Amino acid sequence: MKPIIGITTFWENKPRKLYDSVSHNYIKSVYLAGGIPILIPLVEDENTVNSYLNLVDGLILTGGEDVWPLLYGENPNDKIQLICEERDKFEIKLFLKALKLNMPVLGICRGLQVMNVALEGTLYQDINSQIENSLGHYPKDTPVNSLYHEVQIDKESKIFDIFNEEKIRVNSFHHQSIKKLGNSLKEAAWSVDGVIEAVEHINKDFAVGVQWHPEDLTIKYPAFLKLFKALVKECKS
Repeated sequence: MKPIIGITTFWENKPRKLYDSVSHNYIKSVYLAGGIPILIPLVEDENTVNSYLNLVDGLILTGGEDVWPLLYGENPNDKIQLICEERDKFEIKLFLKALKLNMPVLGICRGLQVMNVALEGTLYQDINSQIENSLGHYPKDTPVNSLYHEVQIDKESKIFDIFNEEKIRVNSFHHQSIKKLGNSLKEAAWSVDGVIEAVEHINKDFAVGVQWHPEDLTIKYPAFLKLFKALVKECKS
């Protein structure tokens, strides 16, 4: 039986109604990797979090808005954009409970940042204003399926095992990044300006986060499907 992969969603305000939404590219990538994608709507009840995790074999924490800085002990600076306190708290609960179950987890962009904050790490609220000599990481007018900059991969990491490359080119759509690394996380990849581009949990079978958006690359650059295939494979085992 194909493993079921839960994909987190975000609240989208449209005229007259509130929607739970996510990019179809996550769904397509999980399906192409051999999994069954299901969407996890945002709720605030802890018992429902447990019920969601009972339904799935693996979890993807998706991209989206900024993580609320008060969750890591800072007040927001003037570069913070859209935040959703409810989503942050919900996904932190979801991730920590999945971690206790040793459930395979893949965090993507914001998802990596949620993992880090959940494990008591902190973030740079804005790369360009807080990291000296930083490169571009958020080319707003660039298509999402375009490769943008290179990342260096630690040879002693799951990311290296997945791509079998020490250096790859990725897309990039984030203005925040990891500052203090969360408990039990290790760095797995970096951009040349030192921004952490991937992490993994040192005590779990598969709890991996990447700062780029592989779901937007899997059609044009099939090598990025390997990340979703690795998640699905872990769920099978």
